[in-house]
Amino acid sequence: MQIVDTGVLTPSFMDFSLPSEFAKSALYYCPQFGQFICNSDYRIERNGIDQYLLIYINSGSLCIRTDGMTAEAHEGEIALFDCRKPHCYWCPDKVDFYWFHFNGASSKQYTEYLTERFGLVHEKQPMLSLKDQFRTVVHSAQYGMSTQFASMNEHQISIAVHSILGGLASQTVRTTVISELLAPALAYIHGHFADDISLDDLAEMCGISKSHFIRSFKRYVGCTPHEYLLQYRLRQSKRLLLSSDLTVEQIAEDCGFNSASHFARAFRQETDISPTAFRSISF
Repeated sequence: MQIVDTGVLTPSFMDFSLPSEFAKSALYYCPQFGQFICNSDYRIERNGIDQYLLIYINSGSLCIRTDGMTAEAHEGEIALFDCRKPHCYWCPDKVDFYWFHFNGASSKQYTEYLTERFGLVHEKQPMLSLKDQFRTVVHSAQYGMSTQFASMNEHQISIAVHSILGGLASQTVRTTVISELLAPALAYIHGHFADDISLDDLAEMCGISKSHFIRSFKRYVGCTPHEYLLQYRLRQSKRLLLSSDLTVEQIAEDCGFNSASHFARAFRQETDISPTAFRSISF
């Protein structure tokens, strides 16, 4: 179809799909998609639309600003952001990129999760295999306009979108940072979970400030240090409940809880049952 946006060059294309009611209720779906080749005249600015946007940069670069953040995506990188918020993106020189708006399934939750941990742009190294998923989305949507293929392609599109989001969540930079930066703190937690553990001590072990440690931990581990410590203590308590004859009070103490009542509250909040009830379950 004809593209009226300023700065979009031939042979760019875009199109629209009409997702089924099933797709809207159960799948990821893509109402708009395309491939754009643009010059420096290209600029999009919106107050917000009820969709999310994924972009793969084939060449060149694209600048993005939204929700108080500004970033620049380069060749081989992926941009993801929430279009429901006011946003702007533009081409500083020239760019070629795949793009699609998406919604449905866990779009909101995944976008918030990934943006909080990695920002607007995801780095090149882990992205190479995801380019094929972008092609799948764009071409499945493009060739699925007929009724004959629409249903089949909706499932293919949903799988490809999920693969992209899951790939971004599992990117290798996360493992590298955990291994190189946070490993001392994680090892200490695993070996001393029954003791009082301070954020200052953990940050010092990693050689960084407390604020940097907290930010890095949440970004790359996916939770705060306090949440991780609590989850690790609860994991150990489950093991002891099922494999030992220790009392609930002794397990609470051995796993670092202040009291049996504190342990019981935390356990019930996590599992919806009491430690005693958990112990009676046959696995």
